[in-house]
Amino acid sequence: MTETPEPGEIDLDNMTLTGSLIAVTEHLRAVAGPATRDLTRREADTLLRSYLEPGCFPEAVRRLAGRHLLVLVGEQETGRRLGALALLSRMSLAESTITVLSPAAGAHDLLTGTEYEPGRAYLLHDWIVASTDRTELVNLARKLAELGSYLVITRSGEPSQAVEVEHAWAAPEPEELFDLCLSTYGLRAGVSPEELTRAREVALTLPTPAEVVRLAARLAPGGEAAGEEVAAWFDTKPPMREVLAVAALAFTHRLAEAAFDEQLSRLERLCHEIGRRPLTGPLIGVEDGLVAFRAAGQRARVLGELAGRYGFWLWQPLREWVRSLPGQGPAVQVRAAEGVALLARHSMKEVRQEFLEVWGRGSAAERVAAANVLSYLCADDTLAPEALGIALGWAADPQDLRATAAAVALGGGLSVRYPADCARLLRHLASQGGPVAAVATQSLKTLPRH
Repeated sequence: MTETPEPGEIDLDNMTLTGSLIAVTEHLRAVAGPATRDLTRREADTLLRSYLEPGCFPEAVRRLAGRHLLVLVGEQETGRRLGALALLSRMSLAESTITVLSPAAGAHDLLTGTEYEPGRAYLLHDWIVASTDRTELVNLARKLAELGSYLVITRSGEPSQAVEVEHAWAAPEPEELFDLCLSTYGLRAGVSPEELTRAREVALTLPTPAEVVRLAARLAPGGEAAGEEVAAWFDTKPPMREVLAVAALAFTHRLAEAAFDEQLSRLERLCHEIGRRPLTGPLIGVEDGLVAFRAAGQRARVLGELAGRYGFWLWQPLREWVRSLPGQGPAVQVRAAEGVALLARHSMKEVRQEFLEVWGRGSAAERVAAANVLSYLCADDTLAPEALGIALGWAADPQDLRATAAAVALGGGLSVRYPADCARLLRHLASQGGPVAAVATQSLKTLPRH
């Protein structure tokens, strides 16, 4: 790149910036792998160990067996992915592996651009370019039937006119799922009847199957108790200054002590809180000069509690403060991006509207922060397809300033989960000219060579 970047360009030759981008990508690489791959029967069986078939399951088995293609339609986090795996495991297959396809594949790509092998199972989860074209989907079903292969797709929304291949999906009963988890993992031993009763009552209030499973897992010896500790602390109705401290830490976890104090002071001024406060507390500690939560899992749970318990009077200044963090240097920006990605587990709509769209159209530092959020989102199997969908939308118009942020993310965490899609799209962006081409060209250099 030149010493004077073109307006809108992101300087990926900057050593500090490059180092932070690599760190984010390597963090993701340590916790996740490609989403598009072959899933072995052993892996599928492990995932299905605590699976409970919902009431709509038997009819779905019948329809998949007859049609060879089924699109499970419903709300997110209702167990659609595990439901798809369970359905495919019921089919008569020549090979037991399940090939996971990219959620970015369109109906035409699935019909004409995907090579299906006879007697194989295929899964496409969280279809982000969902098509309701009845003709293409019915023709795809015929093609699969001729090969004796099966494909299950999951997507959000309502059933469409392509009723032949679509099936409405729903979550299993939470109490039944909770009891199945207790039996599957042998969790009743050592747990008092009173504790089981309380946990079962909580299970009935939980919105998703995944949360029910996590609740049951916490009953195991050594199970994660961070959630209960955090909730109990918030139940004490701590003073505003202590709430601000844990809120600030949620977006700057493991920041150097002096830097954390500086950022917290900025937040306190926005909230008109003055005076000194203790740096540590029940949830906050200092280790090796870094301010951090005392236990793993507390950061994510704090964000959940903040989202659920507090309204405009806290979140209005907190949003303003978080949006300013990319301008506070790479160390703060990276931590803020990870915090925003963790917040997305509780409110993806909030994250997209209040942070991603703002940063995606902002300064170079803000667009890098947006890219890092998309990378961190890829650590979550449910949010990874949404991150890819956002990047695809931003990259659709190479003249859109957000396309440069997409180009950074496509060379970062997204490339860990969706390597083929990212390489293809970066090559396209590199051919477009202008700022996005320069960033895409640099991102292409970071992709692993095969």
